[in-house]
Amino acid sequence: MGTKTDKSVFAVTSTTLLTFLIASRIGTIWILYPNVLIAVSLFFYCVRQTDEDTSLLSSSSIFGLATVLTYIPMDWLFSRKVGLIVYRSDFLVNITTPIPIILNWVVFATLTAYCYQRFAAICQTRLASNPENPSSGSIGTAMLAAGVTGIGAAVGSIVIYALGGLHLWEWNALQVDRIPQIASVPIFVPIAFLITFLLSPSFFGIANSFLREQHSGVAGIRCGILMGALQFLSFLLFYV
Repeated sequence: MGTKTDKSVFAVTSTTLLTFLIASRIGTIWILYPNVLIAVSLFFYCVRQTDEDTSLLSSSSIFGLATVLTYIPMDWLFSRKVGLIVYRSDFLVNITTPIPIILNWVVFATLTAYCYQRFAAICQTRLASNPENPSSGSIGTAMLAAGVTGIGAAVGSIVIYALGGLHLWEWNALQVDRIPQIASVPIFVPIAFLITFLLSPSFFGIANSFLREQHSGVAGIRCGILMGALQFLSFLLFYV
């Protein structure tokens, strides 16, 4: 049976997909603000609960904020200097990345971090560890959780960027014909998300193993740097 926090995370995931679907239809970015308000309200409600442990949600929120704050300068490089992505100028001119998009990025990163940590905890509880080498069980469950999270992040990036690509932004503004696409999303985008979150154990660390557990803020900084670097390097593979 899922916890209240699990249900809230599922609800925010659903409202996020619905919000971007609506935004793709009506062509306005302002519809993204209500999704942020819903997410903040539900997360705040969960954190205030005293009948269950909400530490995963709190740490995931710190991770999401740190990831996005680290990634923003790289996004500025992609959009302003390289022209890799161009945000539609009909809603917020003179701002490289519109504020509602940044806020929703925080929501995305928080959801992803929570899913990884929650799934890793569930696997650790349900799968028997090796009594002679308990660290092997921890590493195995962490990698399993990272695999599911990485695939989910890659698929989610395709869905979100495909929906937003109609009215909110334009990928491959340089019109590089050699870049293959999936649903109008350059293939290096889901590849970067997949690899980034496959490495989630290295961000957060694993208890009782050689990967020392990290503070969520440090994990977010590592994730933001790696995500930006992978997107840029993957782009160069097709561009050069």
